[in-house]
Amino acid sequence: MRAPKPIDKPWSTVISEPEGGLGPRGAVRIAGQLGGPSRGNLFLLVHGLGGDAQRPYMSAAAVAILDHGHACLRMSMRGAGRSGPDFYHAGLASDLHQVLADPSLASYSRIFVIGFSLGGHVAIHLALRAQRDPRLAGIVAICSPLDLARNVELLDAPAGWIYRRHVLAGLSKIHEDVHGHAPRFGTIREWDAATIVPRFGFESVEHYWASQAAGPRLREAAVPILFVATPADPMVPAETLRPHLRRAGAGVDVRWVRRGGHVGFPANTDLGLPGELGLLAQVLTWCEAL
Repeated sequence: MRAPKPIDKPWSTVISEPEGGLGPRGAVRIAGQLGGPSRGNLFLLVHGLGGDAQRPYMSAAAVAILDHGHACLRMSMRGAGRSGPDFYHAGLASDLHQVLADPSLASYSRIFVIGFSLGGHVAIHLALRAQRDPRLAGIVAICSPLDLARNVELLDAPAGWIYRRHVLAGLSKIHEDVHGHAPRFGTIREWDAATIVPRFGFESVEHYWASQAAGPRLREAAVPILFVATPADPMVPAETLRPHLRRAGAGVDVRWVRRGGHVGFPANTDLGLPGELGLLAQVLTWCEAL
């Protein structure tokens, strides 16, 4: 809940209209925090739905990365945090691609993207792109959904109310920044129908979920992926992941963690990798071995 504060500084760039957007909204400012050396490995951190660059899990990850001597950019997706007002969706990897193309990041030789929850789903889409940064060396998805339709169905069920309320609170703030008012969204489905579908020209929420779901396309990934999940995750149930992970192929390294929740794990988490224990320490071991 109280993550250590990383030593970094504000960073921003301006990106163009996203692929598939109806516009005309024009360019939007993407903000974040950048720290560490100006060369070597750069780790791009992507937050979950309703989050931003300042969430505790983002700060904790940044501290671990900086302590290992790497550079870290924790970004806020469009509409989130200090980024410009707009909406983002589960497959909007074109924004990540544009961020990495910023001239201020040109000196880094290798890039790794670590996405938390929905941010991991967006990061996986970066590995599915035909055009991607040649420096992209690996993708890490932590507690990320793979079946958008089924995940929304379960999150919108009565049992998911406390998690759903938390996510919708962050999304309502985005809506207020864009439109000047914050409607009372009761479900994730309502949010997607009111914002994502019209903003990006999807035919319906079903079309959005089916066309953007990364699970069925995992075998197409051209970049190594580390997928971290836990059977106890209350927001991304294991039942929505297992069918896709079983068919993922050798390019996806799947690590199930027995103890943990949604993007929260014990300090001694072991992914079965050598070196120091702890989620981020183990993730960095995986990345540095590539």
